[in-house]
Amino acid sequence: MQSTLIALAVANAVGTHGPSAPERYDGALGEISVSTPVVADADIRIDGRLEDLSWEQAALLHSFTQYEPVEGVPASQKTEVMVMLDAHAVYFGVRAYDDNPVGIRATLAERDEFTRSDDYIRFVIDTFNDQRRAYVFSVNPLGVQQDGIWNEGGGAGRMHMGPPVDDNPDFLWESSGEVTDWGYALEIKIPLKSLRFPEAEEQAWGLQVVRKIARNGYEESWAPITTNIANRLTQSGKLTGLRGLDAGLFLEVNPVLTGRRLGTESDGVFAHTSPEADFGLNMTYGLTSNLTLDGTYNPDFSQVEADAGQIAVNERFALFFPEKRPFFLEGTEIFNLPKQLVYTRSIANPIGGAKMTGKVGAWNVGYLGAVDQSLDDGDDAIANIVRVRRDIGGSSTLGMVYTDRTLHGDEFNRVAGADARLVLAQRYTVTLVGSTSFTAAPQAETAVGSLWSARVERAGRALSLTAEIEDSDSDFEAGSGFLRRTGDTQLESTIRYNRYGTSGSLVERWGPSLELRGYWDHDAFWSSQGAEEASAQLGGSVSFRGNVSIWGNLKRTSFEFQPEGYEGFVVETSSGTVEPFYPSQDLFGGLWGLNGMLWVNTFDKVRGNVRFSWDEVPIFGASSAAIEPADSYTGSLSLNLYPTQSLQAEVGVRHTTILRQRDGSKYSSATIPRIRAQYQFSRAFFVRGIFEYASQERRALLHPSTGRPVSVCDDVGCTLRDGSTAHDFHVEGLVSYEPSPGTVFYVGYTREMEDPDAFRFRDLRATADGLFVKVSYRFRF
Repeated sequence: MQSTLIALAVANAVGTHGPSAPERYDGALGEISVSTPVVADADIRIDGRLEDLSWEQAALLHSFTQYEPVEGVPASQKTEVMVMLDAHAVYFGVRAYDDNPVGIRATLAERDEFTRSDDYIRFVIDTFNDQRRAYVFSVNPLGVQQDGIWNEGGGAGRMHMGPPVDDNPDFLWESSGEVTDWGYALEIKIPLKSLRFPEAEEQAWGLQVVRKIARNGYEESWAPITTNIANRLTQSGKLTGLRGLDAGLFLEVNPVLTGRRLGTESDGVFAHTSPEADFGLNMTYGLTSNLTLDGTYNPDFSQVEADAGQIAVNERFALFFPEKRPFFLEGTEIFNLPKQLVYTRSIANPIGGAKMTGKVGAWNVGYLGAVDQSLDDGDDAIANIVRVRRDIGGSSTLGMVYTDRTLHGDEFNRVAGADARLVLAQRYTVTLVGSTSFTAAPQAETAVGSLWSARVERAGRALSLTAEIEDSDSDFEAGSGFLRRTGDTQLESTIRYNRYGTSGSLVERWGPSLELRGYWDHDAFWSSQGAEEASAQLGGSVSFRGNVSIWGNLKRTSFEFQPEGYEGFVVETSSGTVEPFYPSQDLFGGLWGLNGMLWVNTFDKVRGNVRFSWDEVPIFGASSAAIEPADSYTGSLSLNLYPTQSLQAEVGVRHTTILRQRDGSKYSSATIPRIRAQYQFSRAFFVRGIFEYASQERRALLHPSTGRPVSVCDDVGCTLRDGSTAHDFHVEGLVSYEPSPGTVFYVGYTREMEDPDAFRFRDLRATADGLFVKVSYRFRF
């Protein structure tokens, strides 16, 4: 029945708005294609009204089908999309009909900030028709923009949830929208200069159009979509008959002027520096229609919004922060690897840089070089990254990467690696990575380390699974990358099964999941010793009609650390002597955990989620040194408020408390409330305020039975791990005018304060502040 519905939908999904757009359905491939009109001058004014006569020449796409929550059934709402090209741009016109126009969700939001809350239309344009990479342009009913790059195999963020879209890159394009009594209308113009495409007289582009209806979570598409196929880009339709496309000269010049005045506190005196001004310049030149050269001098990499606070009271490994700096985001998809051997935030303070990215035939190529200025009086580092990737078959790729971070001739880190992504029988994906690092330090022998991994995935609407092994030795170091742990062998597998209700059912989807993980010390694994950490997690989720979902899981974890991990840890005995500390590892076997979350997106004005977890966890003195068992209680509440179309607020609080199992005393706690409020005067102009308080406390490490303090010794001496306390209050304000990406005017102020006691707000002491101004303009030739 499902295949019949899809076939009918495909056969009716294209039409002719004018006489020049014949359609074709290739039943063997399940492919929709439409011959797309290319005119000399479209003469369309982008105002969201669809009144221009030129639209009569456009091809018409219609007969959408639903794929969430039910696959293959006719769309719940009628959608019509018109498409055409001229010598300068691609044009889309949309009529999104709705039998309940009052229920349309549309906010006057900041760019890239609406796709989790609003209705929208999304265009996925695969200009190279290679089914691996595509441009993504999304528009909400008021014409607000979101854009990015769809990168198959790139993952959807770090949690691998949702489509693999990186929404950080920004492109220049026009859009306008209008909510009507029958739904909403959109007009979009995407200049050819904003796209990269082959140098060919005639070409075909992949195209998918998706409509999201936010009030019920329904997702509907022009070309039918099924999750039984691993690569969604292979399910796109086609725009054919594209002739004579030429973006012409492509040159962008983006001068940037920034000013700042910083204040710091020292010995009870708060003082400000003299105002400072900096000039920077970014340039982009199109070597060809598919190869781009970027350069930057004295770049401004200010992050307009600080990284949100993360709880770090019992962390074993480094915290990850995403890249937000514009220069590094352009062409970023080529540097994405299955393992993060490239992490551009490792280039912390660049003086200048250059980058070349693009596609030549079946080869994707990328080079990034930068001079990273030392934050102290040390030597500047030279960073070079080279990446090539070749398309193989319909959806597979083979790639290589080389990174080099050099301080001077005898101090460097270099990594060489290769990777493959093989898609088999449309449903199965095999991902392989192998790499070797070379790390040199003055007067030391060069350390050589290796990392490799293999991952198998099965895509399926009902049954999906993954299995992976990753192995690295202790000498492996990715100086230009980010790896939370090395020197380990990791095994993990996840199985998920989903059942779906019929259209309109109270329960739209439900299903269980099982996740197994094991971590070994690298040498212990290959000598057949036991796991350092192992866990089994049984979970489940239920999604109800009306955008309400519940998740939960039950987890059992065991730890067993080797004596080598406790080197330097000592404890004082009752007689006053000091002895090495190594607790019984039986304390850390068979630890339980319980987690749950409720997510509600039913109401127009208030949406949010609640999370709670209880876990038996070790208190860690180091990444491989558990001190004693404890109970960890974590809860969070997050609310998204939309009082008006222009006013939005995020209100949330996270709290963690860790209690020693020995006597119930508190080891650590952290509470981080955060308020982020923003008023949007227009699509380009907004004001924003952020208030965040971070109260984090950690007490001394104690012996699990005697309660005596644990110390850590090195060549210098012994240090008592007696804990720490911090109560920090962060306030941030911003006035922003950004009519288009790269053309901006910012005025912002940030103030950091310390509170002597948690949440007292008395005698707050300012520790730092900063006033900054940024002005830039993006010239395009």
